[in-house]
Amino acid sequence: MTAILRENVGQSAVLKLNRPSVRNALDTPTMRELGRCISDVIADAERRVIIITGTGDVAFSAGGDIAEMSRHVGLEADTAMAAWEDTLRIIETSPKPVIAAINGFALGGGTELAMTCHIRTACEGALLGQPEIALDHLPGAGGTQRLPRLIELGIAYEYLLTGDPIPAAEAHRLGLVNHVWPAADLLPRTLDLAARIAQHSPIAVRFTLEAVRLGLQGSLDTGLRLERALSNLVLESEEAQKGLQQFLQRKKQKS
Repeated sequence: MTAILRENVGQSAVLKLNRPSVRNALDTPTMRELGRCISDVIADAERRVIIITGTGDVAFSAGGDIAEMSRHVGLEADTAMAAWEDTLRIIETSPKPVIAAINGFALGGGTELAMTCHIRTACEGALLGQPEIALDHLPGAGGTQRLPRLIELGIAYEYLLTGDPIPAAEAHRLGLVNHVWPAADLLPRTLDLAARIAQHSPIAVRFTLEAVRLGLQGSLDTGLRLERALSNLVLESEEAQKGLQQFLQRKKQKS
């Protein structure tokens, strides 16, 4: 049974974590397969947005596969985490927007996976969080780094140090997820959101993602200079020129 299911819906590709017997826990082969699937979608000119969700109605992903983790020591553990980092890097640097549709539990590695996505939506019963501290451990796939970059530092510390779960409504209040919808509406409404993004120029979308990602790595002045350079580059594209001409034509018709 494949660990990742792909379904094309319009201009979006829906990738489903498919290990329901272990609540879609993420082991090394699954992470490698997810990375390959995302790379395939990036190379697919017909797809403009990627959605990651879980099979079933219980879990997006319960996190890292504890059974596998308990067997790994030393170099084995480092090799496994390298597979995680490779896939998370593919998501984070994807030229196509990646949306996490969190359809249930997203704990530990599940939250870390969701946090690498550009946008997060969740169903009303979803739970996020980094519970590793309860096992006298700490996150190993970016939890201590990405959570404080997405929510206030003190609140991130509290959740990291208590291991408490974050209910969907609280995650929305904190800005960790963009939308919370009823479970039955989660995927349809996430697809609607994806379709709204997909209607825009892939070039403009790609460089918007790049401007944000790279800009946040430096000072505001550096980010502004990067934005100006990318904006001028995209302005030369056929899509941008067409959009400007259409705007001017509508303005002329109204005057």
